[in-house]
Amino acid sequence: MFRALVLEDQTLMRLALMNEVQASFEKCVVLGAETLNIATVELQNDHFDLVVIDPGLPGFDPTSQDDRIAVVDRIIEASPGAIHVVVTGSDNPCEADGFRRIGAAAYVGKTGLAPGVFSNVLDDISSKGFSLRLSRAVMTKPDYRFSALTPREQEAVDMMARRAPGVKRTAIFSLMADRLAIAPGSAEKYYKQARAKLMRQGHRLPRGL
Repeated sequence: MFRALVLEDQTLMRLALMNEVQASFEKCVVLGAETLNIATVELQNDHFDLVVIDPGLPGFDPTSQDDRIAVVDRIIEASPGAIHVVVTGSDNPCEADGFRRIGAAAYVGKTGLAPGVFSNVLDDISSKGFSLRLSRAVMTKPDYRFSALTPREQEAVDMMARRAPGVKRTAIFSLMADRLAIAPGSAEKYYKQARAKLMRQGHRLPRGL
């Protein structure tokens, strides 16, 4: 079974990254660590195939390049057989190159980090040897959350609301089917259920829905 470790000190971001990693693999277990000490213990006790690293951790100066490199270097040294993905909110190309030189396989900026990104990053690593995805502000519409929806219905709403101009709904159903390992017809069903629920409750539908 594929094993992954997410090293991120901010709890909500750590849980979000763990969910994204989990969604990228059919059979996997994902652990989360808030500190370098916790991560080091886990790496000593077990094998991991993927390690996601935020280089700005407690006990280190997040503005110090030496400290950031030290964090990533220690994780790579403790898990030489893993794929190492650096995820940071203060990304730049020079730092990405530095991490690549010490063994990181990917460098990802947090701004603009979208669902499904880890599958794409791993594809990049497989085909190119390294994945570089710098932060970019791409949002043109607000995010929506509706308490009445199930997780899959919410996913259908999210993907449909984010679709680019000209992209047909059937294409979104296919993307959702691939992401959730379900049939396109099931994806369409979740979308229609979600839309009907929102209309019954008098919610104004997000644009594009």
